[in-house]
Amino acid sequence: MGDYSMEKYEYGLNKKSFSLFYKGGEVWCEHLDSLYGEKELLKQKFKWDLIEISRPSTSSFIAVVLDDSDVDKEVLDWIVDRFIMLNKPLRKIVFVGLDLKMKSYMKKKKVDNSFMMACIDDLEKAKEWLIS
Repeated sequence: MGDYSMEKYEYGLNKKSFSLFYKGGEVWCEHLDSLYGEKELLKQKFKWDLIEISRPSTSSFIAVVLDDSDVDKEVLDWIVDRFIMLNKPLRKIVFVGLDLKMKSYMKKKKVDNSFMMACIDDLEKAKEWLIS
């Protein structure tokens, strides 16, 4: 593996996920973007962030940002399954930055879960949807 490919996704690995206050509500921004084809790194980062997400003090409104990350059905199913398995009720999850094929997959995906899911490309609109 050359240095170039390491640098390419290092930016994504170093992006921190965080809570942010938005128009009177609180949203958790899960940054899984800029990881390109590095699916295992994406999973590791998400597992690490799940520790924070599962805390009672962390918002149950979550934006999963996936711009510039190559995610397929397997990765999306894996992410949703992790959310379902959390020992914490989530309210809404929005996926930002999916390609058309994965958006249509997520729209068809009916999960027996307690939270609502949506795919919205614009992060501002995604945050609006979460706290509306």
